[in-house]
Amino acid sequence: MTTSGLLLLPTQEALVQRLQHITSYSEQLLVLCGDKGAGKSTLSAALASELDDYNSALIICPQHADSAEIRRKILVQLISAPIFDDERPLMDTVLRVQSSLKKPLHIIIDDADYLPKDIWAECILLSQIQCAGKSVAVTMTVEPSFWRTLMADLTDETRALLLQVNIEPLPSAERDGLYQSLLLRSQKTPFIPREIIHKQLEKQNGTPKEVVELLTLALEAPEEGTQSKPFVVRVATYFFFIAIVLSTIWFAYQYTSLTDVPASTQELTVEQTAQRQKANQYLLDYAKQDLAGYFEQRQFSQIKKAANEQANALIQQQVEAELTLEVEAVEPEIMPEDNHADIEVNSSLDGLSFQGELPKAQAQAVSQPSQIVERDNTPAKIKGFTLQLVSVHDKSSLSPILTKLAQEKQVYVMSHQQRFVIFLGDFNTAPEASTKAKQIQTEYRLAAPWVRKWADLTEYKRLE
Repeated sequence: MTTSGLLLLPTQEALVQRLQHITSYSEQLLVLCGDKGAGKSTLSAALASELDDYNSALIICPQHADSAEIRRKILVQLISAPIFDDERPLMDTVLRVQSSLKKPLHIIIDDADYLPKDIWAECILLSQIQCAGKSVAVTMTVEPSFWRTLMADLTDETRALLLQVNIEPLPSAERDGLYQSLLLRSQKTPFIPREIIHKQLEKQNGTPKEVVELLTLALEAPEEGTQSKPFVVRVATYFFFIAIVLSTIWFAYQYTSLTDVPASTQELTVEQTAQRQKANQYLLDYAKQDLAGYFEQRQFSQIKKAANEQANALIQQQVEAELTLEVEAVEPEIMPEDNHADIEVNSSLDGLSFQGELPKAQAQAVSQPSQIVERDNTPAKIKGFTLQLVSVHDKSSLSPILTKLAQEKQVYVMSHQQRFVIFLGDFNTAPEASTKAKQIQTEYRLAAPWVRKWADLTEYKRLE
């Protein structure tokens, strides 16, 4: 749980700590990618609550917002006095008041998919300057589809100024824990058995939104109208059938009486008709009273069966309707060499283009790491810390990193949830791991490594 009181799951808490670490040491604009309902807004609010050492600004970008409105929302949170012009680029205003600011700046923009392109350009430039001794930190949240479109519009040099971080799916245990927690808060009894809920949670993509939707579906009672109407129709059909049978018997008997009895006995036939009608009424009363229990029992079993069928059909329909969009993304490896003050930005309707001198990766000699260790990740050996360098979908993407680490020892290659991960080192304490992280970042020009506990990596499998 963060200082603001937001209730976070364990994986969300770890991601917020990672984002804090990256924004403290990186000189890139941080882009947090996740599908709708993955928790981007919750993570943004949690990150903003942890920035006590920063002048921070958190905004949610509305649709169709113009650039002046966005600048105004950012600057009123960063600057105490309204001395700015929201028609001027953000870079001009920050440079003008830079000397009077006592704390570094951190700008967080949620739903940046709707952000005007010129604001994107201004924020990228802002991430390359310093304020109060630290680079201006900028964090934005987008959906994966927008991220792919943005990358297609940027040049290779500009892409190196952006760092992408994906929101991983929630583990099955956290989905079940979230469902049970929300169910307790609702103080209601679900209409769907726990066994069905557990199976549906395992089939989900792992977003909090899916868990909430499944809980809503479990708490909705079946509609009475859709169940009672077929029962009424069936009961009416049974009584109608009984009436048809009795009428047929009566007409058959009446026909026999008319053909066998002489004409002089016609008065007796009328009396018999009255008796037959009385017998018919007796049979109907018997059907209503003595057979009521039978019909009531059939009604209960049929309603229960229909309710279960409807609930299962609704759940199956929801699961089949969800589309899984997997984004293959590699975290940028090369950090910009310095703050380039001569970068020029040119925004146009067909995308962003940046001109100027930007850092480029130096060619590396093709070689293999001197020692790729397959760590024994058994419960008896899960103490200590390590550094996570990269996590990718495509196994071939590991080659550039492994080439850089040719002289390093204790390089661990593992897999987890269809991703391939490179870890480096085995440290007794977190400060020791942090010292090595700074050395790796400086020596190999990599993004800031993530210090992780071996105890949190028990589900990671060694790469065969």
